[in-house]
Amino acid sequence: MRYAVLGFFVFATLIAIGIAAYIQFDFTLAEIRDVVIVIFGLLAVLLLIIMVVTLLALLVAVRLATSALGELRRERVQPALDNLRASAKNVRGATEFMADSAVHPVIRAVSVTRGIRRGIGLVTGIGRKRE
Repeated sequence: MRYAVLGFFVFATLIAIGIAAYIQFDFTLAEIRDVVIVIFGLLAVLLLIIMVVTLLALLVAVRLATSALGELRRERVQPALDNLRASAKNVRGATEFMADSAVHPVIRAVSVTRGIRRGIGLVTGIGRKRE
């Protein structure tokens, strides 16, 4: 807000100086127009320079942020991901061990038991459905 007020006062001062110069020195409107065109041209060049400097500063800031994020990923995130991969590998190994040592023998025992029961049922006729 402070800069807006300051800008307004500078603009009003320039207008007052222009009106005083027009009255005092008897400039023509064509000369005033030419001066205004030159002033606007200079302001446009100044604005262009400010925009280029701002763009370069933004580019440098983005590059620095990108490199900082890359370092963060390498230093903190990558080790955490490695630990996660190792944990997943351990869980997979434990699961395979449990399947090999506990689940597969139980499945085999149940399969053998059912096979024997079915074989006995076929030979003796027990378990047949009656029609």
